[in-house]
Amino acid sequence: MLSEMNWDRYRADQGELAGRIRVLKRVLGERWTAPMGAAQRELQCLKLRVTELCALRAFARGKLHLTRAPAGAAGWDAVTYHRRITERLAPSYSVQLEKSA
Repeated sequence: MLSEMNWDRYRADQGELAGRIRVLKRVLGERWTAPMGAAQRELQCLKLRVTELCALRAFARGKLHLTRAPAGAAGWDAVTYHRRITERLAPSYSVQLEKSA
């Protein structure tokens, strides 16, 4: 399944997310003149999404992107994490999805 993925779409999504992260970091790096909670939350969500995309690509190559448990995660398993991410995200990048559409 992972060999039949639209890697062009994957790279485009990852690039778009990276661009949004750069913009938010620039905004958050300036003097705060207004509440920034929403921007900080958005940045965290974007960073998590990019991490998941990196995990998807690593797992597709037979590797693991994250090998240590996140802080406070009891019973965390790297392979299970990557498998779940792959099951959730891989259909979005499936070539077969495009053929049937």
